[in-house]
Amino acid sequence: MSDQFKPAGSPSSWRAAPVDASDAVHGASAEANGITAEEEVPQAVDIKRRFTDWRTPLSFLIALIILVVALRKSGVTVGDLQSALRKVNPLLFICAFCIYYASFPLRTLRWRMLMLNANTGEDKEKLRNVRFRDLLEILYLSWFANCVIPAKLGDVYRAYLTRSYVGISASRTVGTILAERILDLLILFPLLLSAAFLTFQNRLFENDSLRYVLGGALGLAVIAIVAVLAIWRLGDGLRNLLPQRVHHVFSTFREGAVYSFRKGIAKLLAISVLIWVCEGSRLYLVLASLGLIKAGEIGPSAALFLALGSSVITTLPFAPGGLGLVDGFLIATFKLLKHGSTGGQAAALTLLDRIISYLSIVVIGFVLYLVSDKTKSSLPVLKRERTDDSGDGGTQDRAESVARPEQSTAIS
Repeated sequence: MSDQFKPAGSPSSWRAAPVDASDAVHGASAEANGITAEEEVPQAVDIKRRFTDWRTPLSFLIALIILVVALRKSGVTVGDLQSALRKVNPLLFICAFCIYYASFPLRTLRWRMLMLNANTGEDKEKLRNVRFRDLLEILYLSWFANCVIPAKLGDVYRAYLTRSYVGISASRTVGTILAERILDLLILFPLLLSAAFLTFQNRLFENDSLRYVLGGALGLAVIAIVAVLAIWRLGDGLRNLLPQRVHHVFSTFREGAVYSFRKGIAKLLAISVLIWVCEGSRLYLVLASLGLIKAGEIGPSAALFLALGSSVITTLPFAPGGLGLVDGFLIATFKLLKHGSTGGQAAALTLLDRIISYLSIVVIGFVLYLVSDKTKSSLPVLKRERTDDSGDGGTQDRAESVARPEQSTAIS
């Protein structure tokens, strides 16, 4: 079982405490029943099953309704959209695509650093030996999952793929993903607020949608930071409130979330800044490819605000990849930014940007999902869990609970 720790003061003062004997007995009982405590954690998102579940088509339908309403309110016509798209500079659009995809190696590098901080011993050695491109592939597959199923279950999927392919704790990996979100929010909110002031100045609080985006970003940052502080300082108390069967799961999740920040904070923050610079640069180049950059109206700060605001909205679990919600935000905010702009220009901006940040992930991710050895490596594990029972159906039921995504909990 995992060591319990009681963080106090600086990270250097954290020490391991003895293993709880009751946890050891419970762990032995779980293993005797054919499944470990780690396997009791919801580990897999069965994408095929989830995609055909009624909730997923419903989320796409809601997204479509939101998008149609946004297009109608902006007065978009097919002729206006075609006219705007004829002006696209292909070279700048390709550059936008490239700079967006440059953020994925940076995200993988940061995630690898967080996991190396959070793991020790044999698990840390496994991470050192795994190829960088394998971690990149796992991260990209998790983004694909987030784009095709709601509720941000791609985060759980990433933890499961890491466990099945690399062989390290899924719950500790979920902890590192929470740490990743904290870093993003620590950088995102100050950048978003600065970009908003530079772009809108005295008009900043006159528009409801702008206030909602800024308030949402601040709220997410506060919630995430409070959550980590609570897990750090109140971990033992929170653990005791949970059922005994998940004590070990919570402990390893806690270690992943807290120990991720043990060292290299300055480097982690610098990488996070570069990631968000890539996001802003993508949207700036999309605007430039349409000839929509204009001094005094739309420039780097406006592009950064549009990109970061879109990212805040994607954290909402209602629609896969923020579909519909992000599109409505881009159309409405662009119309507010550029006086006298046509609905066709707003729709063209949204279409081109979402081709890069949504459609390309769905298409490339689907191909990767079909051919990747990462997705195939998880199948024998699930098959063994379903078939390795004594005839009473116990292990099969537990395996079904692992594979059933609606019982999973995502870290947003």
